[in-house]
Amino acid sequence: MKVKDIMTKKVISLREGDHIESVIKRFARHRITGAPVIDKNKKVIGIVTESDIIRAIDVYTPKIRIDTDSMFGVVIAVLDKKHDEFSSIKKELRKATVKDFMENTVVTISPEESITSAIRLMNKYEIKRLPVVKKNKLVGIISRVDVIMALEK
Repeated sequence: MKVKDIMTKKVISLREGDHIESVIKRFARHRITGAPVIDKNKKVIGIVTESDIIRAIDVYTPKIRIDTDSMFGVVIAVLDKKHDEFSSIKKELRKATVKDFMENTVVTISPEESITSAIRLMNKYEIKRLPVVKKNKLVGIISRVDVIMALEK
């Protein structure tokens, strides 16, 4: 089985100029924990994950410490307007764009590669997702969940 057989073709992607607040909302709305950053030609130039967002929260609001077992729980809490302590975080985060906190080194895979190759890359680099690239353009994404679902069938 190849990557193209199980990859998600409708990829939620980001742009360098997107603000972190909109990224958080997009992650929450689509229930995702990461997305590739693309340029105008659909070339993958970075990636943003929930870990990057948590780091950005810590960098942009160093006086506020967040103690939780769930990173995604923090993301949801930041969006929840009922929490006054997060209003100052949101104010600071409005200044940050994807370019400020994205990971520039991105491991990608071809749609023609085997699922085993995808698994090996995810394990080697300790990552949860791989943008799928064909002719230097984003055509999909494969995650650990996709692999698990394919194994279940």
